[in-house]
Amino acid sequence: MKYIISNQGVVNCVVAETTYTFDKNHPNYDKLVAYLDNGNVEHFEASYDIASAIQHYCEGYVDVKNGTLHWDGEEMPELFTDRIVQMKREGFNFEPMLNFLDNLSNNPSDKAIVELFDFMQHEHLPITEDGSFLAYKAVDENFKDKWTGQLDNSIGNTVEIDRDEVDNNRDRGCSHGLHVGSHDYVKGYGDEDGGDQFLIVKVNPTDVVSVPTCSRYQKLRCCKYEVVALFTDPFDKSVYMGDKPAKAVQYDEAWRENIRERISMFSKLVNKEAVAV
Repeated sequence: MKYIISNQGVVNCVVAETTYTFDKNHPNYDKLVAYLDNGNVEHFEASYDIASAIQHYCEGYVDVKNGTLHWDGEEMPELFTDRIVQMKREGFNFEPMLNFLDNLSNNPSDKAIVELFDFMQHEHLPITEDGSFLAYKAVDENFKDKWTGQLDNSIGNTVEIDRDEVDNNRDRGCSHGLHVGSHDYVKGYGDEDGGDQFLIVKVNPTDVVSVPTCSRYQKLRCCKYEVVALFTDPFDKSVYMGDKPAKAVQYDEAWRENIRERISMFSKLVNKEAVAV
């Protein structure tokens, strides 16, 4: 096994008479370099081919370049690449991520779209089959919210307020809106000894309004969520398969182009935000 690593971290190598090139965007970059170091051909090929398997499954509209996923030539934002690779590694197909993308594109706020990327980087926030995501919430012993004590968070209920009532300024930490959080944040916010209940809630990306900068982007304000279940253990998979079937999608050229346009939009929004910071 022969390989060269450039100053930028790009690896060119020959393994079992096959040439490979990858950079630090590859999800298994560190592992691949380690396998090259110790001459483990079998593990190298298996780790490299996670991305290749995605390329094969997607029938030509997803291309893998140096470990980064591209949709019809449009580079996917890191969140999409990471999630799709993780989903494939766990044995799921990529449709839930595309449904998530579809819902996200219907959010009326570009700011909310970019901020949701920060929130979704936390662990134990699986995407649902229909393109929503699961988060956590602490309520009092009577399933009422801890802020007003008026909103009923009983299992199966949908809690909703007008979007205009939710503070969209991420620099204000404690403010108006429906709040959900990451596993770590909610366990710290709630008082289990005091009788608080810990819930799993389902949020459509369309209904996200802001992700406050406080608490390391671990809480989120939205205008609507569904109470799914009592919390028992944090989720350990990237996808949650519920009882409700996902919406039917017509996989044709128009759909393919629509996805490309939305990925392009998200990439521009994320890049614009990064430059502004």
